[in-house]
Amino acid sequence: MSKINLLPEHIYNKIAAGEVVERPASVLKELLENSLDAHASRISVRIQKAGSDMIAVVDDGDGMDADDALLCFEAHATSKISKESDLFAISTMGFRGEALPSIASVAKITLRTRRRDLPEGCEVVIHGGKMLSDHPAGCAPGTEIIVRDLFFNTPARKKFLRSPGTEEHHIAEMMTNLALAHPDISFELTIDNRRFMNSPGASDLLPRIRQLFGREYADSLLPLAGERNGIEITGFIARRSFTRTARAEQRLFVNGRPVESAGIFRAIRDGCGPVLDKGRYQPCILFIRIDPALVDVNVHPAKREVRFSREFEVAAAVRDAVAQAMRETDETTASLNTVYVPVPEDEVSFPLRSEVRPESLSPKPFSSLKDAPAFPPADKAENSDGKDSGTGSPQDDYDMDRILKSAFLDYTPQSLLAEIKRGSELPGLNMEKASGEVMPEQSVPSAVAMKPESSGKSLGLRIVGILNHTYIIAEKADGLILIDQHAAHERILYERILKGVDGSLSQRLLIPVTLELSRAEIVFVRKNNALLEKIGFEAEPFGSNTIKLNAIPAALSQDSSGILFKDMLANLTESGSPGEAIDHEKIAMCACKAAVKANDQLTMEEAVALLRQLSYCDLPFACPHGRPTILNISMKEIERRFGRR
Repeated sequence: MSKINLLPEHIYNKIAAGEVVERPASVLKELLENSLDAHASRISVRIQKAGSDMIAVVDDGDGMDADDALLCFEAHATSKISKESDLFAISTMGFRGEALPSIASVAKITLRTRRRDLPEGCEVVIHGGKMLSDHPAGCAPGTEIIVRDLFFNTPARKKFLRSPGTEEHHIAEMMTNLALAHPDISFELTIDNRRFMNSPGASDLLPRIRQLFGREYADSLLPLAGERNGIEITGFIARRSFTRTARAEQRLFVNGRPVESAGIFRAIRDGCGPVLDKGRYQPCILFIRIDPALVDVNVHPAKREVRFSREFEVAAAVRDAVAQAMRETDETTASLNTVYVPVPEDEVSFPLRSEVRPESLSPKPFSSLKDAPAFPPADKAENSDGKDSGTGSPQDDYDMDRILKSAFLDYTPQSLLAEIKRGSELPGLNMEKASGEVMPEQSVPSAVAMKPESSGKSLGLRIVGILNHTYIIAEKADGLILIDQHAAHERILYERILKGVDGSLSQRLLIPVTLELSRAEIVFVRKNNALLEKIGFEAEPFGSNTIKLNAIPAALSQDSSGILFKDMLANLTESGSPGEAIDHEKIAMCACKAAVKANDQLTMEEAVALLRQLSYCDLPFACPHGRPTILNISMKEIERRFGRR
């Protein structure tokens, strides 16, 4: 008896549906591509229950007669190709003839269609791949197709769907991409009787970008164009100052088809140059026009990935076009920043005992430091009863009340900084963990004395400067400490966000922050408000493309909250459905983007406050990514380097 079985048609179609019909958005994609291939100028979409209950598409395209309306549900029936050579010159969105039969095998479909040259149309009803009825029907020219109860006969597939908010986000994102690829066509999207997109057709792409993503996004874009051996590159890319944490906003189109290509994404990054930070992406909308014979769109079941026969040339064309656009904006920026204003020498001195000005952190000659003592004099020591009697005049030490209420509050909110009396000791870092060496019992007088509460040992530290606007240099009894300001602030923000991510720490804003979002992001925010509130954000709609942030996590500053919110949206939507479980690590990592960077010029007060806050961290010696925050250089090592040992 033969072991090989010839599968029935309905089983084959369900297998094919597993490749083509991944989620409601993939069903909608196939239906919209059919509308585009039918030369529609207006397409309207209605969604119920994230597409699980209903997906309806109405277009004013060519329509079909009764025979074609039945034939289109047959496997491998298509009007796009008729011979083998057509596979190497595909200019339509669809061509395989497997989408409709695959969808019909796992859903209940009603099709109404009519050609313009016919007096009446027809209606076809199919449930689970079985034809229930077909008859004449009165309808407008074009096609209306309604898909209900998706995966009704394959409940196992339905369990793999994400949350309604995530599925609706994928739907909105897919429609956004098609609307960008076809700006001359009108698109309308309604979800649960609420309109989310109404984008009239236009001859120019920029108005559509402004409508879909907001004015701020559109104003950040630079036009790009290039041509190389018949490969035409057009589109827009954001300025250097406008970056994102996810690649989702890099949109690539090949001959009008939204696609993904790792090689092209690398070319975009190469074109941006080395100044682009790791983990950041330059948003862009990139169109590639190429001979259809040189691109294979048949390498992925959903046609999301493509393969180029001359990929090196395509990548080079993209890289050159992006680099040219970046170069032009760099030259413009440079011309606006060539004004030189000399600073008098007496304004850049380095007063060790007086109020520290931001400009005083620039490198100084050795002569300006030759008379500075290694440690500040201890004018007044602790009393015998353990109480602090003060540290001398305000000129001798930093006014800690002023320090902790200074400009550093731009980075961390005042509500999280406990006030500390001038001259008192700060909880410090156990340097035994950082260096492996036991610190001496005695205290060293210092401008910033830090004392671990648990051990009772006093650790004297004095900040003596900042190296290259990146590393805080602190002096201690037996050597030096170098603190990476970026890594240290990342650790501080990470732990604060992690502790307050369930909504226990949130600050209301006196003046709300308004943000322009894309339509897909608006859909996600509306459907995931409860999740955002747990994180600490309180958002509400404020127009078609705008939201208001009325509250933000307490560990964030208002200035950085908008950028962080957008980065967090990108991370949450890219990772799939957040559901009820919050990815605390991902959210906290996202908060690290708000940390001070290398080369950010901190005042001495800010450096003192940063070190103090680091001392309160549970794991102060490494940033969330695993890099060290503190480097301990012992006196023994210094003397060994100088040949004294």
